[in-house]
Amino acid sequence: MCAYRRLMERIQARDAEGNLHIILVHQDFDEVATDHGVCIRPGTQLFETAERLKINWLNERQFEIDSTGEILNRIPPTPAK
Repeated sequence: MCAYRRLMERIQARDAEGNLHIILVHQDFDEVATDHGVCIRPGTQLFETAERLKINWLNERQFEIDSTGEILNRIPPTPAK
């Protein structure tokens, strides 16, 4: 059972036309009964755009919008100075 969901990351990505998309990465945390009581463990990760479109993770650099098949390419983060 999912105890709660937490926003873990925001990823910037661009489509083939250069449009910017924000991908939100959510992590489910599940309640698990143990001999010592109930504990919380990480569960499924979910990806969606800021517009709530479901995203499929392809690899570290590419994502796919589930409903359209459009490929989004991750924008590498700017290195900290």
